[in-house]
Amino acid sequence: IIENDVLGPLVEGRPPAVAAFAPERTLYVTSFTKITVPGLRIGYLAVPDRYVAAVANRHLVSNWMATPMVAEIATRWVNDGTAMELVNWQRQALRRRQEIAAEVLAGVDYRVHRDGLHLWLELPGDRAEESFVSQARLRGVAIAPGTSFRIADTPWRPAVRISLGSTTEGELRAGLSVVAKLLLGDPEHLLLAI
Repeated sequence: IIENDVLGPLVEGRPPAVAAFAPERTLYVTSFTKITVPGLRIGYLAVPDRYVAAVANRHLVSNWMATPMVAEIATRWVNDGTAMELVNWQRQALRRRQEIAAEVLAGVDYRVHRDGLHLWLELPGDRAEESFVSQARLRGVAIAPGTSFRIADTPWRPAVRISLGSTTEGELRAGLSVVAKLLLGDPEHLLLAI
């Protein structure tokens, strides 16, 4: 089992990691980058003893090592509580951004976890993901097509994933306004060319 938990610490009151129930067969991956500050580029991988040598060999071929100073900062932040303060700050910032999304996308059906970094928006009717993503990009808004996250051979509805955390609150509001106009407007009218 490979458990990617880079955003897990942002979820308040979350259930235990899969690695807590099956440590003998779980490779657990997490990172400081998305839960504290983007500049602190360090991640962690916890593996069962029987995989340590294989993982270490592969890691050395592709990554070498983290900068010792960054590792020291991360360790100190965990030990003195700074890391948890930053996680709590991130949670509050994400909740503010979700309030912006709720305001701008009022009347639009979407899903987002209370502590989530992304929202999931199923496209209405027969709207095509690729076309919708392209229309948004032409207006300066980058969103991800849902098919990038699809599990093969499962029921599917066209959707997009929107990041709430990669820009300023003002830019987020403006970008979500573009998405709302694309959703609620006539798609043919939006494709005018001159």
